[in-house]
Amino acid sequence: MHQIQKPEPTKEKTVIVGAKDLSVSYFCGSGAGGQARNKVASGCQIIHEESGAIGRASDSRSQADNKASAFVRLCKDPRMKFFIARRIHELNMGCTVEEEIERITKPEDFKYEIKNALGQWEEVTADYFSGVAAKEQVS
Repeated sequence: MHQIQKPEPTKEKTVIVGAKDLSVSYFCGSGAGGQARNKVASGCQIIHEESGAIGRASDSRSQADNKASAFVRLCKDPRMKFFIARRIHELNMGCTVEEEIERITKPEDFKYEIKNALGQWEEVTADYFSGVAAKEQVS
């Protein structure tokens, strides 16, 4: 029996965050250790400007260990996680989240309600809000 071979999916490497996206700085640690700790810049801070995520470490006396720890902390920052998830979505969908929302939402899919004078919810059309905005601009 002849078996049909399925083509293997192609994989592309895409860089979401590169070294050029990160700002790395070093500082002197604080706390116990005295002069030895104060004269060596072993602490490390890594900032991803676009997301605002920060990873900072000064636990070790080794600059390399602190840099690795700072990078791990940067990756655990919720702002960095959100940035990466957003970029992956954009790569998979071929558009930004805002463009996707614009594409899938239609005015007829929305229901508008306001509270009337009796405190009860009452459905209104979208035109109601453009009329309210026009009245507010006049006053």
